[in-house]
Amino acid sequence: MTGLNGSKPRDDRADPLDGYGDGVVVGNEFAAIEISVDTSGHAPRAVLKDVASGQARCIDPLVLLALVYMPDDVMQSLADPNLIVSD
Repeated sequence: MTGLNGSKPRDDRADPLDGYGDGVVVGNEFAAIEISVDTSGHAPRAVLKDVASGQARCIDPLVLLALVYMPDDVMQSLADPNLIVSD
């Protein structure tokens, strides 16, 4: 099952996003994310992968542009740790 923007649920089966390593890791005391670029489709897209769990999401440039222009209060609500659900 694929979610919004190509997100993949975490399970024990082989993850097609596993092949998009060799990115840069950005992290702090709360999170570490590997950022790489998938060029296998019609257009390049960012691949964001949680280093701890391996959960990955592909994000197209339009969504990244929306993040650039998103108001700070909306961005802060997205990063609220009370809203993050893990298995």
